[in-house]
Amino acid sequence: MEANTLLLGAVSVEDARPRRVPASAMERWTADTVQASRVPAGVRFGFTGDAAAVDIDVQTGDVLALATPADHGEFTVYVDGERRGAVPVTADTTTTVRIELPERNPDMTVEIYLPERFEPRLFGVHAQGGEARPLELSTKWVAYGDSITQGWTSTDPGSAWTAVAARATGFDLLNLGFAGAARGELPVAAHLAATPADVISLAWGTNCWSQIEMDARYIGELMRLFLSMVRNGHPETPILVLSPVIRPAAEETRNGSGASLSDLRGAIEEAVDAFRDENADSHVHLVSGAGLITTGQLDPDGIHPNDAGHAAIGAAAAAALTRVAR
Repeated sequence: MEANTLLLGAVSVEDARPRRVPASAMERWTADTVQASRVPAGVRFGFTGDAAAVDIDVQTGDVLALATPADHGEFTVYVDGERRGAVPVTADTTTTVRIELPERNPDMTVEIYLPERFEPRLFGVHAQGGEARPLELSTKWVAYGDSITQGWTSTDPGSAWTAVAARATGFDLLNLGFAGAARGELPVAAHLAATPADVISLAWGTNCWSQIEMDARYIGELMRLFLSMVRNGHPETPILVLSPVIRPAAEETRNGSGASLSDLRGAIEEAVDAFRDENADSHVHLVSGAGLITTGQLDPDGIHPNDAGHAAIGAAAAAALTRVAR
């Protein structure tokens, strides 16, 4: 069967490449965001059925510059929410990958996450020894954010917080996490406004402390504009904002514009509260990132969560999404 029959987490397939964002939508996007969009974060095959194995016809390319530093060079299998194995692939290879599946109830959900080190081309997927039925997921969740949303530095794509939350809620995740970017760019807000969604999450701000150094006033106004643009396209869609998680080296250290990450987090949260109150918008919700993870749940880089941190964020996000989604 065609690969896109079972494909989730992609809005299009262009030249056999699954795309989280169509190339035509990125005309005014920054170069780093475009580059990060090539990473197939959250793209996966999802199905039920009694297939004993699936064969995936795939061509891998070069290692992507903005893929996570963790070695996500394999197809990772989750069954009923639990990791059940992985099959590695190498760069610059055209091959058919066979993925053996464990014995299971045919109604259990199988998800096979694509390797994120490469920008794969998918030419077909073939069920062996049974059938694979496409999943029918009713709630579309669009998650915008930075490298943490993209999945840095989880040990596999299925342990990223967004994947954890999607499995917990049963929502159809479109991961719009962009490593090195997600600084509240308004062209991206316009794209979110035009993207079908039943619930939207926004999780950005840490790159505004370091890469493009903002102060509290600037980031607060930018969040207001970002929310306004998204709301223009989604008048009543629930929007969940997660402010930045802890980053010990940045919490009280001022950047070149005079703001600490704590300052920026506070400004984001104040802007969300003000937007909700001023617009009487009961569909805008906030989860503070300050207490979501501990220092022990950070990767050694001190910026990105480890698997325990992703699990903690995913559990909190799942609870909030379940509460706010229609």
